[in-house]
Amino acid sequence: MADSKLRLFFALWPDPHTRAELAALAERVAGETRGRATSPDNVHLTLAFLGARPQDSVAELAALAGAIVASPFVLSLDHIDCWRKNSVAWLGASEIPPALALLRKSLIASLAALGIVDDARPFAVHVTLARKVTTLLRRRLPSPIAWPVDGLVLVASDTGSEGPVYRVLASLPFNR
Repeated sequence: MADSKLRLFFALWPDPHTRAELAALAERVAGETRGRATSPDNVHLTLAFLGARPQDSVAELAALAGAIVASPFVLSLDHIDCWRKNSVAWLGASEIPPALALLRKSLIASLAALGIVDDARPFAVHVTLARKVTTLLRRRLPSPIAWPVDGLVLVASDTGSEGPVYRVLASLPFNR
């Protein structure tokens, strides 16, 4: 019998051009840090991790997020850093666009109405570039990566022998 739960999260999912830029940077950073680059298909920015949820909740979760009123914005990713504790190199934003902060706040409030409570950690705007890094890296990019954001996605995370595999279950363009 198949497992009736999925590990879910809401995320920003890059367009093909931005995905290619992020994947190329991930390869370079993995080489510099002696880590393992994030698979190009897995590049994303998590907005809210939902944990294990029933498969039949996907439609309700997608409808809830799809009803959020949000406008497109550009996310400027401009610096690389590492978390020593979990050996991760990441790309971040020096400034969080107000539209992103509002989107996340609205999403968290909508999820709370379903009894899904956000964890207590502060929201860290980051894209994981490499895991299992052995050399730490911290620097600004010469030119920021400008990521045009016009929607969010609901994603399922499957664990495989090579690491996580992400499947987009619903693409939700912004209601302007």
